[in-house]
Amino acid sequence: MESISVEKGSVSPSIGVRRMTYIEFIDESPMNPGLWILLVGCMVAQVLDGFENQTISFALPLLSREFAINHLQAGALGSVQNLGLFCGALLVAPWADKIGRKPILQWAIFFYAFGTLLAALAPTYNTLLCARFVAGLGMAAEFPAAFALLSEMAPRRLRHIFVGAGSIAYASGWTVCAIVATLIIPTFGWRALLWVGVLPALMIVYVRRYIPESVRFLLSQGRTEEAGKIVRQLADKSGYRNIELVPPSSESKAKAGKLTWRKRFSLLRLSAVTIAALAFFQLANNVQVTGVGHWLPSIFVKQGFTLTTSFRFTLIVLVATPIGQILGMWLQDKMPRNWAILLFSALSAMCFVGFGLSFEYRAPVPVILGFDIGYSFFSGAVMPVFFTLSNELYDTRIRALSAALILAGARCGSITGPLVLGWLLTLGTEIHQIIYYFSMPLLVAAIILLFVIKGDSRQRSLDDAAPGH
Repeated sequence: MESISVEKGSVSPSIGVRRMTYIEFIDESPMNPGLWILLVGCMVAQVLDGFENQTISFALPLLSREFAINHLQAGALGSVQNLGLFCGALLVAPWADKIGRKPILQWAIFFYAFGTLLAALAPTYNTLLCARFVAGLGMAAEFPAAFALLSEMAPRRLRHIFVGAGSIAYASGWTVCAIVATLIIPTFGWRALLWVGVLPALMIVYVRRYIPESVRFLLSQGRTEEAGKIVRQLADKSGYRNIELVPPSSESKAKAGKLTWRKRFSLLRLSAVTIAALAFFQLANNVQVTGVGHWLPSIFVKQGFTLTTSFRFTLIVLVATPIGQILGMWLQDKMPRNWAILLFSALSAMCFVGFGLSFEYRAPVPVILGFDIGYSFFSGAVMPVFFTLSNELYDTRIRALSAALILAGARCGSITGPLVLGWLLTLGTEIHQIIYYFSMPLLVAAIILLFVIKGDSRQRSLDDAAPGH
């Protein structure tokens, strides 16, 4: 009879009967059609989320003229979207620990597609502000749900690939948005780009029909029978129909069951220091990335380039981000994740300062683009490492809540960045001076992470996550 055995960290056929728990099979599973459907579905959702997040950046030069708004009001568009992301992170995303990753993922897609529809129809600046807030609610909820689902369903040896692929897909959405904006906006206007951004609503059908709920989430809720059916389907799709799959141990079952919010926050207190350090890192990162990214096409226009040329430059810069993330996804399994974050943060800071110097000394365009591409490449490399690490540190019962609090820190930076940069531009501050102001906090935050995050989470089961680690 064919069964399976664990050999070099993966499931492989062998002679003899083998029994595995549901979690053991998930951790050691080979790639199979069910996992490919999950991975591709979450990646497409992330591409669409990334696309949506960049639409206003490309629409900004033309919509600023249409609504006759100043730099501060233009910066407020990015900030109000991120206010929605902040509120969504705190109020919507934590429900993924309560009702499931899959339902929240569906609601998230609906909210940001609906918000984009409202923005496309917006007759006034104030209506556009409200629409961006609604879209932000959905984008915030999508991140913790999607990354929790990817990390919890991935085989242990491939966890960094699954989470890294989600991060790469999100950054690829920026590139897709840049390509579509370059093709559409000069001819059809900024609203046409937002109409394209309504298409993610179709993903709700895919998620509902094909993507499974997280087995770890179901077990944490005591829904053992549902978890068993999903694992059985994955085993059958892998060709292991004769394997005996059994529920978790009685000790694991004792921990299962729905928690009150009070008990969730009690668990959360044990990890407060690591959550605070990770949230500060995301805050510093997003002040820099979102602050400059929101204004990047406008910065090139301000330097005297045409709108189409500015979009092309921005596209070139954004393409570097997913390429850098591929490097980050690969390297994070070769060295401790906190050290990888520090390495990439230092390299991105060097390129960011070079970007500022190139403006200050009026360097040729290839030099300006070269530094900005380097910055985009290395800051992109940080993200898959960060998301993998942050999903490995916490108990399944509070994984989405922990991710939501970290994301809230990121959104504080995203709110602050575009608004502060717009305010500084209104005061007449030079671009290179602004870049210098924004360059150092991320490096400081990476150094803090190095001392706060103890141990090495590579190849560790998610069920071994230690509170307070």
